[in-house]
Amino acid sequence: MNIRLTIFDKHHPTLGDPRVRRAMTQAIDRQAIVDALWAGRTRVPKGLQWDFFGPMLLADWSAPAYDPGEARRLLKESGYDGAPIPYQMLNNYYTNQLATGQIMAEQWKAVGLNVVIEMRENWGQIIGRFPGRGICENSNSSWFNDPVASLAAYAPGGQTWEAGQWENEEVAKLMESLQSGTELEARRRDFRRILTITEREDPVYNVIHQNATFTAKRRDYKWRPAQSFVIDFRATNWG
Repeated sequence: MNIRLTIFDKHHPTLGDPRVRRAMTQAIDRQAIVDALWAGRTRVPKGLQWDFFGPMLLADWSAPAYDPGEARRLLKESGYDGAPIPYQMLNNYYTNQLATGQIMAEQWKAVGLNVVIEMRENWGQIIGRFPGRGICENSNSSWFNDPVASLAAYAPGGQTWEAGQWENEEVAKLMESLQSGTELEARRRDFRRILTITEREDPVYNVIHQNATFTAKRRDYKWRPAQSFVIDFRATNWG
């Protein structure tokens, strides 16, 4: 499974204020993107988590609500002055990527955010350590059914942390507990607190939608296509 998202560089002069990043997450109408670009054939996930997390799934969680009014309030409170926020983008990273970025830039503009798309040629020009980094594209996958599979990117040793885009010491400590803990309710509490930080209080990413994967096959083939990039031809996946 894969979720499309953007990453914030909290060391950018404007994005250093978490209120600006919170405003950016609440200015996005994710369902409108899913409906316009995917004909409703994918979905907005419950934040950075998947249903197959089973008992670790926080079913009452959701991505930040689309609330332009709250986004404007947060920007006013932050004192944002309209300074440009760069959005470094690598074309064709995923299907409909550029169109998605353009829609989000317009939704951000509607609440008063001046986001400027900057096309780049390679990942070094996006996550390399250079002045002027702002927002960039990313995606997150979970290769086994537990939150640590996806959250490691935002802890020490993970790509976002190591690229110097974002760090949070409380999240680092919680990840240690989540990775080593064995008591279900304690791990669920750690997971909820991590999502509260990474998606609400000190946002590192902006969840957009779950990836859309389509497979064509003959109707008489009793084979189940996966909702990920894996093509499963094991005997157990037939019939």
